[in-house]
Amino acid sequence: MILKALENVRSHRSFTDKPLTKTELSKIVEGARLGASAKNSQSIRFFCVTDKKLCDEIFEQIKWAAAVSWNPVVEESPRAYVILCACDPLTQTSESLLHFDMGIASQNMLLCASEMGFGGCIIGAYNKKEVERIIALPEKYKSYFILALGEPKDKVKIVAAENKDTKYYRDTLNNHFVPKLSLNEIIIGNK
Repeated sequence: MILKALENVRSHRSFTDKPLTKTELSKIVEGARLGASAKNSQSIRFFCVTDKKLCDEIFEQIKWAAAVSWNPVVEESPRAYVILCACDPLTQTSESLLHFDMGIASQNMLLCASEMGFGGCIIGAYNKKEVERIIALPEKYKSYFILALGEPKDKVKIVAAENKDTKYYRDTLNNHFVPKLSLNEIIIGNK
């Protein structure tokens, strides 16, 4: 059951115009709150955005797909964002552990979103200073990642990696393909 859920949680980059409510977004963040945290430091803070005007402004600050030339247009933009933040400077954990915790939190939020019929994309390539200005992030915080959320418009499919090529790609029908190495290729020992 969990493997099927993990198979369905992919990075979606184009969305319908169905909005997310603040209540739905809070339920998604609850998944992050319940997740593991190095030293149980719980250093991550979450800035939630559902306001359409702010979402459109944030959309313009994001680099969407490094491996393909395609990018979504504003009509396909996310309907909500969760911006993962921490105090600046960090006090309770190292930056490497914070990034680890943010990975766990992001995956948990994507699992919750998927269960609710939404999808998303974890984004690290964005104009951090401009997004922080757009949302009026309090000065004591720094943003690290964005989770873009909405009802998926694109179809994302896992396919077998050929010749160990893991570069994702899209076709003209808005299908996004994610090559995965086989289990035999990733297990290097099993005694």
